[in-house]
Amino acid sequence: MPTSKENNPTQTVKIGAYSLQENKKENLIISIIFILLTIFILFYHFLLGGNITQTMLNFSLKILNQAGYTGILILMTAESMLIPIPSEIVMPLAGILAKIGSLNIYLIITFGTVGNLIGSTILYFIGKYVRNPFVEFAVKYFRLNIKYVKLSDDLFDKHGSSIIFFGRIMPAIRSIISLPAGFSRMNLPKFGLYTLLGSIPWNLSLTLIGFYLGTNKSFILKFDYVISALTFIIGIYYLIKYIK
Repeated sequence: MPTSKENNPTQTVKIGAYSLQENKKENLIISIIFILLTIFILFYHFLLGGNITQTMLNFSLKILNQAGYTGILILMTAESMLIPIPSEIVMPLAGILAKIGSLNIYLIITFGTVGNLIGSTILYFIGKYVRNPFVEFAVKYFRLNIKYVKLSDDLFDKHGSSIIFFGRIMPAIRSIISLPAGFSRMNLPKFGLYTLLGSIPWNLSLTLIGFYLGTNKSFILKFDYVISALTFIIGIYYLIKYIK
């Protein structure tokens, strides 16, 4: 007869109960952390007269100011290679530095866009050279229908320019779009051209947001309320999960 713990129903029940208790404990800990964080933000804001958003902003600006245009180039290259560094943070911060005269707004957009082109091209070649093993893996283990691969190829053949251009001005999609373009072996010069054309308005918009709103003290002040509201909602969410 089997004697292993895996075949013991009592042991399985105990393990399940243990996992449930651990999960409940984690929910309670997360809830407490976020609620305490909310209290700290409000205490710091109202009783000490500080501003969490302004503190974080000053710290981030100091780092980016030291890195300069090279930092923008590196960060935007990384962002275009699917490394989680949001351009939605990098470019507005650079826009603030342009507003206070530390950086030139035209060079910010230039270096940010060149970074997009470099990172997107690297991701394109990754997609191009891992296509076959990737498709074979997906077909074998995830039952990918090969007709969808053919459909993707046809889409990029017929509408590749539009897909890349509009994809570059859409959050999240703008970074990952280079991979299927590489899979489909889209014409490289065309890919580069529409990557540039789509990246310029995106980077320009984000930089101008930072330029015009980033030094607005009343706008920044309100962000403490947003952050505290978010941390409180997350804390309550995990508290409800714990109670349930």
